[in-house]
Amino acid sequence: MNLGSRLNLDRIGAIASTVCAVHCLLTGVAFGLLSVFGLGFIGSPQAEVGFIAFAVVVGSFALYHGHRKHHSIVPSLIFAFGIGCMLVSHLFLGHDHHHDHPELMLDPAHLPATVLNVVAGLSLVTFHVVNNRMQHACGGVHCNHK
Repeated sequence: MNLGSRLNLDRIGAIASTVCAVHCLLTGVAFGLLSVFGLGFIGSPQAEVGFIAFAVVVGSFALYHGHRKHHSIVPSLIFAFGIGCMLVSHLFLGHDHHHDHPELMLDPAHLPATVLNVVAGLSLVTFHVVNNRMQHACGGVHCNHK
């Protein structure tokens, strides 16, 4: 029995992606409030790298196991879109939480990065839900969803 069949990677990934989307929304809109509640570490660069790495690893395993079962590229496209949004935000839009100046988080110039990260997280949630439903629709046999 392999790891993909023992764990529901899509359920884990959907939960993690939801947490990621909420993380992106909170750090993009209310970073200053996080430190008040003792949650400032959520906006750290280490947390960012951890969220992204976890999303890519779990998503890749779920994608591999799902594709072997349902043979559809639809989940792959949704996954690629989500990861693409995340990369564009972090690499090209200057995604930064301004740890030294949390008031800059409300700067409208940073809104596109926040929106793109939330879209990325929601896309990854959608990927896991679609992938999981397509696998269950196959009922244990190889099928060919279009």
